[in-house]
Amino acid sequence: MHSTKLVFFVFISLILLNGLFISVLASDPEQVIKFVGANVSIMTEEVNNIYAAGARVSIKGKVKENIWVAGALVDVDTEIDGDLYAAGSKVSVKGIVTGKARVASADLRIDAEINEVLYAAAASIEVSANTKLPSHSTLAAAYIEFDGTAGDNLSLYAEEIEFSGQTSGSVTIEGRYVELDETVHIGGDLIIRSSEEALISQDATIVGTLTQISLEDSKFFKAHKDDSDDLGFSLLLATSVFLLGLILVIFARGFVEQGITMLRTQPVRSILWGLVVFFGLPIFVILTIVTIFGIPIGVAILLLLPFLLILGFTIAALGVSDLILNRNNETKKIRQRLLLFAAGVILFVILGFIPFLGGVLIFVALLIGLGAASVTLGHRLITIT
Repeated sequence: MHSTKLVFFVFISLILLNGLFISVLASDPEQVIKFVGANVSIMTEEVNNIYAAGARVSIKGKVKENIWVAGALVDVDTEIDGDLYAAGSKVSVKGIVTGKARVASADLRIDAEINEVLYAAAASIEVSANTKLPSHSTLAAAYIEFDGTAGDNLSLYAEEIEFSGQTSGSVTIEGRYVELDETVHIGGDLIIRSSEEALISQDATIVGTLTQISLEDSKFFKAHKDDSDDLGFSLLLATSVFLLGLILVIFARGFVEQGITMLRTQPVRSILWGLVVFFGLPIFVILTIVTIFGIPIGVAILLLLPFLLILGFTIAALGVSDLILNRNNETKKIRQRLLLFAAGVILFVILGFIPFLGGVLIFVALLIGLGAASVTLGHRLITIT
């Protein structure tokens, strides 16, 4: 009861202090902005780094180093001297990114100049005519509309692709349906892999060689045809884990470090508790639902299960990456912890494509992460009460 009141009080306080807290931090260029809330709005002339998460996040101004942002609705309109890491349901990126941009979203709109490299994954990606992308940029989605300009070696992967942009070098396009209109100018070779013959306007300019390959005949497609569904699920899971991990590392650092310690020092206990939670909770749900009075409890736990599983993967990625890449168990700053975490998420995605053994290793990691998270959560709730 006390813990519920405490969480409610903190939540309301964050909302009420939202504007004041942000304005104070944004006034000092040497500070790092860290904030979470229902509606986060950050306006700054110049700060070092920004870490923000919320239902709706808006960031405008100039940032001297990097931005890490996650939310349901994310709007970034800034001049960034470093890198941008953004994830959310709907993401809009405007302005200038001097470094790299890595974005994961359901609906992504890019209207920006990016200088180093762009990696973007989404259900839908729209690249405006004002966008300037560097060489070796890669975009993957279900639908891509590309109107901007890019350097050499631009790669687009999608179910449906509408291309009306310009590039200084080669382009590789792979999708079910591909269309190029009359405004297209490609300064190098164009390789198209598609299910149907690509629709290419006669007025489109292709300086190099045009190569069209049936998607079914593509060696790349044959090698990954059976894994397409697994890839989509892996990307969705990896994005969810990354979002949760980003929020936890920034705003629940104590919980994260305690969970990592639990995983490192007591792996057997973590696995045992992971087995209890993984198999015990569904059984408990079934037992409670068969009684009329237990139905609300069972349904509540059932809705909680997906979050617990993602939390388990998140703690596992944090703990395994720390175990492998931080063998001396040194204290890590937020930036270092996030980099280790990203490495852990990537490792799990790669393991997912290893037949049988990869699945077994991921399941073991889930159990140990779920157990460590459950024990840590229990300890912290007891401490609060």
